[in-house]
Amino acid sequence: MSDHLALLPGRPPAVLIARFVAESALEYPGVDDIDGRLHLWQQHRGCWVVAFLNREAVGIACVAHIDAGRYAGETCLYWIEVLPEARRQGIGRALLRWAMTQAERLLIMATPGAAEFYAHMLPDAQRNGLEFIVTPEQTALARAA
Repeated sequence: MSDHLALLPGRPPAVLIARFVAESALEYPGVDDIDGRLHLWQQHRGCWVVAFLNREAVGIACVAHIDAGRYAGETCLYWIEVLPEARRQGIGRALLRWAMTQAERLLIMATPGAAEFYAHMLPDAQRNGLEFIVTPEQTALARAA
């Protein structure tokens, strides 16, 4: 039997958010002593998608509009993560492609460990260190794919 990957867009249920945050290898800044990802979800902000591989939730992504601070006005890939046991199967690629369809221009602030993934997946993106900018031309290509 071949593996079946499905992306389910929409606000994920609390149990999935809690699971992904609890199992996350990433640290996010808090907002009012709440993990930033949970805060975003609680505020009903962002565009969300969960990746399922053979009906098992294995990845998550969120694209959000930033309304304060250095990146105010930008739409960014706020969170993308694939569970370790499901990596290297195209799930991160699928989540990134989905994220690119959610905005005209997409800002990605990569962690040092993820920079290689983004550099490989987005060779034409504008880059400044760990910051990647996906241009409207690139997001249009992702929508057409």
